[in-house]
Amino acid sequence: MKVAAELFLEHPYDSVTVGMVCAKAGISAPGLYRHFQNKQALLIAVVENPIGSLHEFARKVAEEQDDPHAALTAMVDFHIRSVVEGPPTPLIFLKNEYALPEADRRRIRRAMNLYAEEWISVVSVLRTDLSDPAVRLLTQTVFSMLNAAATLHKGLDHETIIATMSTAAYHALTETSRPPG
Repeated sequence: MKVAAELFLEHPYDSVTVGMVCAKAGISAPGLYRHFQNKQALLIAVVENPIGSLHEFARKVAEEQDDPHAALTAMVDFHIRSVVEGPPTPLIFLKNEYALPEADRRRIRRAMNLYAEEWISVVSVLRTDLSDPAVRLLTQTVFSMLNAAATLHKGLDHETIIATMSTAAYHALTETSRPPG
């Protein structure tokens, strides 16, 4: 699936062939079809499984961590690590969602929204100065920033990217002062 994720990130869905996936993964097409019904099923698995893991982690942290700062730090760190160290599934989904059947697209969007709700529940405790729509906007904006790290790393090592982006995200979500001017 990692090979497929890389291909779906680098190329639009329509440009990726089963042959490309098999050649890069070093497997045969029958071997791939033993696990996935078709290319769409492969794309769904590439996106849906990691999003489920992100949501499960965030849900568990939000439920078990009493300190919202610690919860947010854990969520940010887990998210940026998943983007940098694994395939950036939110970007892969956004780039290729047009190729998914409507029911699958809705299910994955719903999972992404549930994941965002876990973050929003923590950020809203920390940012009582913001309205609910503002917290939602801020959270989605930070997701975009974190997800962009997958393609904008500019030769930095993973730990530097993770530290830089985690710090930026945490401050963006918790800072209450306005810039001068």
